[in-house]
Amino acid sequence: MKLVELNTSEVESIYKERLVFDFPRDEQKPLDVILKAMDKGIYECLGLWDEDEVIGYAFLVKKDKDYLIDYLAISPEKRNQGVGGTALQLLSEYFADVDTVILEIEDPDRTDDAAEKELQLRRRAFYLRNNCKDTGVRAFCFQVPFQILVLGQNKTEDLEKLKELYQSFYRMVLPKEVFDENIGDFY
Repeated sequence: MKLVELNTSEVESIYKERLVFDFPRDEQKPLDVILKAMDKGIYECLGLWDEDEVIGYAFLVKKDKDYLIDYLAISPEKRNQGVGGTALQLLSEYFADVDTVILEIEDPDRTDDAAEKELQLRRRAFYLRNNCKDTGVRAFCFQVPFQILVLGQNKTEDLEKLKELYQSFYRMVLPKEVFDENIGDFY
């Protein structure tokens, strides 16, 4: 398996055929927002290839030597086979020379639904087993409570700077009014 940067047509295809099914509707950015960010050089899309097939993807916002994993998913038929752990290992290697790679997971402490809580706790344990660390930062993003993790080594140890960095990724890709309405409440 290897990570390869995706071209525009591959991104469009993955978005239409996979992303819209892999993520809740309220977490999906419009495709044109992603493509415009790619054109500006502030968004990078990677495919996890197994021979000649894309079996996973990572879409990321980038700013200098810092990244936010916007979307990360493995094909349903490849899940629970160690592919996700391999993807995170490959991402760690791919980003070995960057400062900070942030990712968000839904906060299991903020749900009362037992099934949701179990799924979120399993997802959190998966990330923590696979070279991610909990920063202790908690944020609402589009009314969804998230725990903020980092992948690999985090060179932004100051929590206030980490919060600023987190918000800066969304400022880069969202219109001001959308950002103001949906991003930034830390708890």
